[in-house]
Amino acid sequence: MRRPTPLYLVSFAVTGFALTMIGPSLSTLRERTGSSISEIGSLFLALQLGFIIGSVVAGRILDRFDGHRVYATGFILVAGALMVVPMAASLTALWFVMVAIGMASSLSDVTANTLLMWHLGEHVGRAMNLLHFSFGVGALVAPVIVAFGVDAAARLGGVVALVMAVWALGVSSPIAPQVRRDDQSTATRRVLGIAAVFFFVYVGVEIGFAGWIHTYAGEVGFSSRGATLMTTGFWISFTGGRLMSAWVSGRIRPKVVMVASGTATVLAAVILVVSQGGATGLWIGAVMMGLATAPQFPVMIAYLERRIQLSGSDTSWFMTAAGMGGLAFPYFIGQMIDAAGTAIFPWIVLGLAVVAMAAFTRANAVLGG
Repeated sequence: MRRPTPLYLVSFAVTGFALTMIGPSLSTLRERTGSSISEIGSLFLALQLGFIIGSVVAGRILDRFDGHRVYATGFILVAGALMVVPMAASLTALWFVMVAIGMASSLSDVTANTLLMWHLGEHVGRAMNLLHFSFGVGALVAPVIVAFGVDAAARLGGVVALVMAVWALGVSSPIAPQVRRDDQSTATRRVLGIAAVFFFVYVGVEIGFAGWIHTYAGEVGFSSRGATLMTTGFWISFTGGRLMSAWVSGRIRPKVVMVASGTATVLAAVILVVSQGGATGLWIGAVMMGLATAPQFPVMIAYLERRIQLSGSDTSWFMTAAGMGGLAFPYFIGQMIDAAGTAIFPWIVLGLAVVAMAAFTRANAVLGG
């Protein structure tokens, strides 16, 4: 039987591309539809809304049907949505396309995370980190591919997504473990709720920081080029952190990685606060933030898999919470900056980092340390 792990790693890069190609495509899509900046920016809302809707239903579908058929369906839907992009000439049409891309991508996202846990069990740590590293690779290459043309990039993404669907149907799917391991407890609503709070706030730190660091850097005196370089530096360190955590996870327990990375995230935010926009402190804080936040999502999933037996529906809790965080916090941070000034940005990041650390600490306590 062919192992499914390579399938998940390659296809997660496709998911990363599908979910992030909208950013570098905005200028072209804005000209095509004759939209304002605020109007075309609503496509991010549509994408995130679709992701949340898809995450809610994905786990329930996965618990009832063959995993790789669900996975293939997700990629067929991704392919269909991407193929429609060149034909969407109005903002309304693009809005519905982005909802469809978000829903289809969340189906693939939930399925890959869940099936990888079912396949590898307590040894999922390294592969889970590589899975999310692959997502980052897809996100990094998206601007390069889109530079050759939005329509060409969408069609290429659609074709590759169809290849992923065929690949998935050619590999036997893992099944949910029928017996709970001795070191696992039952996934109660209380535990799932606390873990969901972590994912909700964690994404607030990651996406909120990544989304607003360019604006903050510009407001404290960086040139547009300097602010862009800082944003790029964050994503490079973030992607490198994912790769590094894949190596570390095979040697260090998930709990230790979570405590270390959570503490480093808080420290990075403190550096941002103390530096008050100074170039050296801002660069150190931004790069450190990327490295510190990178391991937390995949390592938290691996940590939970060690402690509780997770179904597809359980994984949906986490993805839905993450999607809601990605929807709420960039907007919230923008409103706070508008009301109180740019200087509040590092304080918001620090507050979110502390809450995320507290959520993990609480989850760890409930699960018996």
